[in-house]
Order: sequence, then structure tokens, then C-alpha cells
Amino acid sequence: MDTERVTHGPDLVGIVPHLLGYPPEDSLVLVTATRTADGTGQIGPSLRVDLTVEKARRLDAPAVRRFTAPLCAVPEADTIFPVLYSDVLADFHLRWDDREPMPDADLAAVELLLTALDTVTDVLGDMGFAVFPVLWSGSGDCGEVGMTETSSLDSVRPAAATRGLGAASTLVAESFASCVRVPEPDAATAAAVDALRRERFADAELVDGLVSEALLLDARAHARAAGEVPDVSLVVDPRAVLAVERLCRRVADRDIIQMLLAGDHPDFSAARLRNFSPGTFLPYARRCVDAGGAAEHIVGLAPDPPRHVALAESVGWLRHCLPLVIDDVRPDVLALIAWFEWARGRMSFAEHYVECALSDDPDHRLASMLRRAIDDGIPPRWLHRR
Repeated sequence: MDTERVTHGPDLVGIVPHLLGYPPEDSLVLVTATRTADGTGQIGPSLRVDLTVEKARRLDAPAVRRFTAPLCAVPEADTIFPVLYSDVLADFHLRWDDREPMPDADLAAVELLLTALDTVTDVLGDMGFAVFPVLWSGSGDCGEVGMTETSSLDSVRPAAATRGLGAASTLVAESFASCVRVPEPDAATAAAVDALRRERFADAELVDGLVSEALLLDARAHARAAGEVPDVSLVVDPRAVLAVERLCRRVADRDIIQMLLAGDHPDFSAARLRNFSPGTFLPYARRCVDAGGAAEHIVGLAPDPPRHVALAESVGWLRHCLPLVIDDVRPDVLALIAWFEWARGRMSFAEHYVECALSDDPDHRLASMLRRAIDDGIPPRWLHRR
């Protein structure tokens, strides 16, 4: 992979949307990094939290310690680059040289944001991180808090630094809302699913269709990891949709979906999946789950980092399933998406899907577990310091 130099300032602001997958608004983004002996560093995971003026008003040190707790779990991270995405703070800096003073209400809002940023940087410093000066972005420009020099976002959005990210970079959507918007169902697939529901299929027969989809997703993930964007859009197999509906009837069977679509579970490797004859995978998968040892290798619970590209493909596939499954299964699919996003360390996405699942089913067990993990700042196991 080629490397590019990312410096503190416009380069860093330009790379954040590629790390998150969307340009944030009213958000504080904390980008981690690990310094090396020669004075350079390696950018790591980022943490995004809402930071509106109203939230800044209520922010205190205990709250900061709660939402920054996952940063302590990032292996080797010793440096934090804070970036506040706020039009309020941006307008303050862009009017720095104006002769006309800002209204008192606007100045009070800016003061709340600046006080909140001081609280955040103080807590991060107490946690042992080296914290760089806070950057701001908004109203089409960016700069460093307290400095008069600004740069146009138009000049940093192409972000030369992102060229070196290769397959690790994320396509940037217009907004967070567009990232999580449920895709329109494919009309032909929806009709096929409805037609197949009127037929009688054995569970094992339908699950074979899900195995085929898992192998397809694995192939797409390997292509993306090699820098090749699949030229065929994702269309789900109707049998696999019905398999998801069947497997979600039992918690143990739902675990099979988690293990099968994760892309790296040792019991469900692609090489092994190719060797199953028709109807034999489901009994094998149930034996794996009933034996009890398979759960410790479920993505998010395993100590090794997941295949992020594989999880991204599976999240995309499950999102395409959402408008096709029956209403009773929708909370299960939402919770599965939330689990994969939590396992990737993408807490904002996980929280969104958790809230959607709990909106449909307030007592959903998996979604409730994830709700507690997100609220308590519990990261997936692979992000814990060793």
C-alpha cells in the first residue's frame, strides 16, 4: 500500500469523512494515532460523538470519560487529533475580522462549545494521550480553533492522503442519513420471495441458499480487498431471505447467521462451505452451536481483528434483506446489522440500528445487549489493549 503524508490541519480534516463514511455535522471526531520513533505516526480508529450547543451545555468530565472510554482500548494509540464539525464555531472564526460584533447569543453558544472542548482535551490529557490542538470544520471552511488562518473545504475534500488508503478507505456518502437509509427492494426479488413463501421448503434447503450468498459475499470482499470494485450490484437470493426468516425463529439458529456472514469464523470458512453437499450444512452448523465453543469465535467476541471488508459486504447484504423480510423478523435483522457494526467499532452506526430494532421490539434481547454495550463504551474484544 502506498503511503501519503497527513499533516495536522486541512489534510486531517479532509480524511475524516473517508474514515467515517460520511461528512459529520455537529460532531466531535477524535482520531487516534500511534507515534513512531521517527516522529511520524499511524492513523487508527476514530470516535464520533454528537456535540451540539445544547449537548455542550450539559457536558462535564464524567460524561467525557464515559464516551471516550473506548479510546483506551485502541491498541498502541497514544495521540488524539480532535476535529469539531460545527457551523456555529466555523462562523465565529470566519467572522474573526468583522468590524460588527457577534450577537451575545451567538457568542454564548461559541463559549459553550469552547468550554466543552477544553473539558474533552483535559480529560484526554489525564488519560495519557498527547492531544493536538482542536480543528474545526463548517460553513465550507476549516481551520484550527483560536487561529485566524482558514482553508476552503473544496480544496481538501479530494484529500490526497486518501489515495494511500486503498481498500481500507470508505466511500463517502452525502450524509449519515443516506448511509443508513434502507435500500429500495428489487421488485423481481420481492415478487420471488412472496412466491416462494407459498411453497414448502425444508429449513436445510433454504439455508443452502444462504451458504451460497455467504460464498458470494466472501468473493466480493476479497475483490474489494485487492482494490477491485465488484461491477455487479448486490441482489439477494430469495431462498436466502427465507432462510434468514427461518433461522431467526431460534436464538441459537440466529447465531448461525452471525457466524456464517462474518467472513472469518473458523468453523464456517469458505473452503469448508464449498465441501457441503445439499442439505448437510444446517445440521453441521447446529452441532457447532450446540457444542458451545463456536460462540467465542463470533466476530466482536473473538480477540483477533475482523475482516472489515467482509463485514461491510455482509452489512450491505442484510440491509438489502430488510425490506424483504416479514415484519416479525425485521428487529432481528436490524440487531444483526447493529452487531456487525459494533464488531467493526462503528458505534454511531451500531447505535442507529439498535434504536431501530428496539423501536420495532422494545424487548429484543440482542439489541438490548448492544444498547448497554454502546452506553457503557464497551468495544469489541479485538479493540481491547493486550
